[in-house]
Amino acid sequence: MVAALAFTGDDDDSSLERKPVPASKPGPLRTTVRAHSPVGRFERASCSRRPHAAGDPSRWFHPLQNFYAPDGPAPSQADLDHLINNDDAVVVTYRRDVPPAALNALKAWAAAGIGVVVAPSRASNAPPLEAFTATRRLTCDGVDLDQLTTFTDRHFTKPLEYEPHPDNSD
Repeated sequence: MVAALAFTGDDDDSSLERKPVPASKPGPLRTTVRAHSPVGRFERASCSRRPHAAGDPSRWFHPLQNFYAPDGPAPSQADLDHLINNDDAVVVTYRRDVPPAALNALKAWAAAGIGVVVAPSRASNAPPLEAFTATRRLTCDGVDLDQLTTFTDRHFTKPLEYEPHPDNSD
């Protein structure tokens, strides 16, 4: 899991003191694609998959956590884009108003994973659940952890092209 920094304010606040922590090497590859989440499905949802691309930001920090609550500080979009483009991570976003039971399920799922970061979406009209890699996107109308696990496992069954790099862009 990559790690580096906790956020304490808005993306645009350049006065924040940010202290990077060394990133760790990525976890082991999956050798199989699971059809079921290690923590249970939570709910059945309709999901779609499509190609995805994100910009490669020049300024970013590695997030410290693998799960971010909707009412607390969270990684910036640049931080998340860096993770999927340069650290081969899977970024999962959820709508800020998902029920507490869904938040607990996502938190348990994130704790059981390697190479994933789960954070609230910044979009006001966000779907309940989305997941991103550098090349693919999963969009769901509910929090279906089985489909999220399959999407993530498919990503981690391919060889990683991870190259160690500095812990921040500053």
